[in-house]
Amino acid sequence: MTPALVLFRVVGYGLLLLTLFDVVSALVPPQFSNPGWQFQTAGGFVERSAVPLIGFILVFYGNQEIRKKREMLVLKGLSWIALVSAIFYFLLVVVFFVTLPTLNDRAQSQVSAQFDPRITQAQQIQTQLDKMSGTQVEALMKSSRVQMTDATAFKAKAMQEAATVEKNLKDQSNISKGTQRTTLVKSAVKWGLGALVTGVLFVRLWAGTAWARQ
Repeated sequence: MTPALVLFRVVGYGLLLLTLFDVVSALVPPQFSNPGWQFQTAGGFVERSAVPLIGFILVFYGNQEIRKKREMLVLKGLSWIALVSAIFYFLLVVVFFVTLPTLNDRAQSQVSAQFDPRITQAQQIQTQLDKMSGTQVEALMKSSRVQMTDATAFKAKAMQEAATVEKNLKDQSNISKGTQRTTLVKSAVKWGLGALVTGVLFVRLWAGTAWARQ
């Protein structure tokens, strides 16, 4: 066995061991009822999928060349683990698109909770100004210490400012909601396609290691 072949296999087993540590770390403690945890954890598996793939390739490199019987048993198990990994990554595709609507609704609700009270406040100010009598407007104008003498003009300006605040808040809310939605969809598509490609690669890896299962 050449030194390079030995190095490949040692590094391969090391990468697979690191992958095992990573999987345990990601799944403990489990939060399977939390869509956000499911989404982010699945995304993490996709982002780091190159590590186990490279590990498997390095371990199986050289086929049956100079393999002990004990190692052949390990390789047989790893070959089947490659198939299980393929199924796992295919299931991750489902996870991304099942959790996406829930996460989007949650993100939209959080944005609404941030902006809706302020929008309502601006609307209430407009309503209160609209219902004010001339005397009340004059009193408000004096207490505001503005350099205006026309109560009608003051009222119109105040209502316009409140309406502008309301519009700006609604625009900010819509932009935030759109940004949240776009970010989630981009992540779901990116990770979903990544999981699909990884699953296919693991299937190819399993099919290409039939010699280890004989």
